[in-house]
This record gives sequence, C-alpha cells and structure tokens, in this order.
Amino acid sequence: MLPKRKVALFSTSFLPYSQTFIHDEIKAHSNRYDISVFCKDRQNEDIFPFDNCYKPEGKLAEKIYQNIAYWPKFDKIFQKNNFDLIHAHFGTGAIYALPYVKKYKIPFIVTFHGNDVASLIGRQRFFPKRWRYTLKSKQIFQLMDLGLAVSPELISMLTELGCDNEKLELFRLGINLNKFKPTPKPPTNTLKFLLIGRFTEKKGHIYALKAFEQVIQQGYSAHLSFIGDGGLMEDCITFVKEKGLEKSVFFLGIKQPHEVQNHINNSHILLVPSVVAKDGDREGLPTVIKEANACGIPAVGTYHAGIPELIQDNYSGFLVEERSVEQLLDKMVYFLENPEIIDEFGANARAIIEKEYDISKEVTRLETYYESILSDQQ
Repeated sequence: MLPKRKVALFSTSFLPYSQTFIHDEIKAHSNRYDISVFCKDRQNEDIFPFDNCYKPEGKLAEKIYQNIAYWPKFDKIFQKNNFDLIHAHFGTGAIYALPYVKKYKIPFIVTFHGNDVASLIGRQRFFPKRWRYTLKSKQIFQLMDLGLAVSPELISMLTELGCDNEKLELFRLGINLNKFKPTPKPPTNTLKFLLIGRFTEKKGHIYALKAFEQVIQQGYSAHLSFIGDGGLMEDCITFVKEKGLEKSVFFLGIKQPHEVQNHINNSHILLVPSVVAKDGDREGLPTVIKEANACGIPAVGTYHAGIPELIQDNYSGFLVEERSVEQLLDKMVYFLENPEIIDEFGANARAIIEKEYDISKEVTRLETYYESILSDQQ
C-alpha cells in the first residue's frame, strides 16, 4: 500500500456555518490523503468535528497570528511532518500559508471563492484589514502552483490582476448528493420562498422584500423566510414592520446545517437576488443553490458572478437582472400562477447537480490535480 500523502490545509477560521463545503470536501477525500488543518480560530467544533486541527492557543495568540500571519508552533509541526502539499481555501487564507510555502518549498494550491478576488479590485483593497492581502497577492500568484476558481468570472478577474492564466483551473465545489436529495412535500396553497445568507449588501435581501411586498399586495398566498444574520438585518425587519408583512415574512436567524437542510426541503423556491456591492463585494458560486437544486428546489437568481453557471434560465429556474424588483416579482408570480412547473424545474435542477456537482467526483478531480502537481515536483 502506498503511503498517505500529507496535505496542510489553511483556512482562516475553521469553520463558519457558511463554509460547510470545506468540511465536506475534507471528508470526501480518499484514504490516500492525510489532511491537517491550520487556522486562526476553531468554530462550531460540534457541527464540524475534525481532530487533526491546529490553532494558536488563547485569544491573544489568535490576535497575534491574525496580525503577523505566522505562528512559531506551526513551524515546529511542519518540521516534524513532511507535508507533501499546502492547500489554502480563499486567497485571504493563503497569506497564512506563505511563510511555510517559502521556507519548506512545498507545492501550493489556492482555491478562490469570490470576494477574495473582488476585494483586490474594488475599494476594499484600500481597507486596513485588506492591506496585507493586497500587498501579498502578487506573491501568492507567483508562488502557487495552481489556482482553483469556482467560476469563469473569477478566472477572468484573476488574469486581469496579473495571475498567470496557465495556473488557473475552473473547479466546481461539489456537494453530498446522499445528504441533499428531494423529499415529498405536503399539499399547500401557500408557496414558500426562502433566502439564505448573511444580511450583507451583496445578498440583495431588500430586493427580495420589495418584490415580495408586491406579491402580497396582489393577493397571492405566500411566505418568505430568511436564514442568517448580519448588519443589514435590522433594516429588513424595519421594512417588514412598516409594510405590515409580519404574518408573511419570517426571520429565522442562524441555523445549523441540518436545520438549513430541513428548511430547504420544506420550501418551494429559493431566492438568490445577489448584487455587486458598492465596495465590490460579490459572490463566487453560492453553495446554497447547489444544495437547494439537489433537493429538487428551483431557484430565482441574478445574472451575477457564477450564478448563471448553476441556474439554466427557464429550465431549472429563472435569472433576472441585478436589483430588478420588477423582474424578480415577475418570476415569483410566474411560480405562484404555475405551481405545476415547480416539480419539473426542480427535477431539471437535480439532474444538473448530479451531472456537474457531485462531491465525490469533484474531490476525485481535486486529487488528480494534487497528483499532477506532486508528480511535477519529482
């Protein structure tokens, strides 16, 4: 039996609720790879259990690590372990891997997800918290052997930033199709819309609310539920109160992954009205669309980032222009007046996910990249 390859995986935090895909990817690796995680802080350990995880001990140590992007004890771990490869999730996480890439000359892969690229182009690059990342980005591009981008748009943006296009590959993060699958729904006269994500500008919550207000004004029976929290949540709550929508709009807060899955299965339509924020913040390829589609739930999304890669307009869902309340309303009403197409669109969406986003197939492809890079180093 061949010895296991050792991979050092860098993630700034391990793991926020929104990064379930990283945990799923690690779990889906074959027995040929031994993964060790290096992070600033450990989050939701009960939900994302993983033993081989290293972090600075104590809040002060975490703060120091965050500010200098280096931790001596990590160096000792690297000295004791002959890591074959370093893989960083998010460009912003890659800066923590750089000291060990340079010192130990280890092959280096970075997965780019969305705003980690957009923040190098928009005004975010002038924010103090982004200065180090902005300054180190060219070094990341130079030292990495492979950059995996979750959408073609990100590949174009990375190329414009000076990254060698020959180093870039489109990589669709997969999902567990055994966990996310269609379930029967009880008959109902009330269509349930669902929006999942932090209350930030790029998620477009307010456009969903403005369109939904008109849905209710036109006399349709529907519910709209939000999962998540964030800085703009209070503004949305105020809007709901001012418009008298309390009986139709529900703020569910943060939910654990299994609870999110239950809410997806109990909904009819996913809303993804994402926009490019004023500071350039944008999506990559939202995992929640994959999860909903795998459950046979069609989505209404915007022509934004990688969303058109997932939603086939008028086949597995609908696409609308960013910030267009009118178009969003039109598609919501279409589902309300033609509920029979929900199952048809949902079946089409599931078929796309099965073909393109099966995590077992995608991780096999990831391991092929690993092997190719390691072979080149020999």
